[in-house]
Amino acid sequence: MLMLAMATQQLFAQSVIDRFFEKYEDDRSFTLVSVTPKMFSMFSKLDINTGEGQQFMSVVKKLKGLRILAKEDATDGNKLYREAAAFLTRDFEELMTVRDKENDLKFLVKENAKGNISELIMLVGGDKEFVAMSLVGDIDLNEISQIANGMNIQGMDNLKKLKKNDKQ
Repeated sequence: MLMLAMATQQLFAQSVIDRFFEKYEDDRSFTLVSVTPKMFSMFSKLDINTGEGQQFMSVVKKLKGLRILAKEDATDGNKLYREAAAFLTRDFEELMTVRDKENDLKFLVKENAKGNISELIMLVGGDKEFVAMSLVGDIDLNEISQIANGMNIQGMDNLKKLKKNDKQ
């Protein structure tokens, strides 16, 4: 009974989008990037002398993991986008959707009890590409622009103008 309870707890601790990542992580037609909590803890020990660098490092200390699954030259990017979006539950709240003639881009968040972001999901799907990103941590929405500036990930630049009061 105890083992069943622990297994159930571990299942709920796992992000719902993790199941999507697990489905495709061994498929060599995708690019997979996974940054572990250990790597983020190592970043936090770097000595950064600039004010901007120190600010970025204070945000990085709050991150627990980053996973990116991307497929370039994807003929099924729109299908993958819809499939990944189907994994997301009502626990996630949509922050922003951007649709143009080539791609759909969606940002969703899951909040913790403090009202901070515990997980940020970015999905990009189009005729020729697909990207799914999961960023886990304890992030204030106002810190997202610092993360977007520090990470060269397609689509993240759309978050640079987002502020906590814009969410409402």
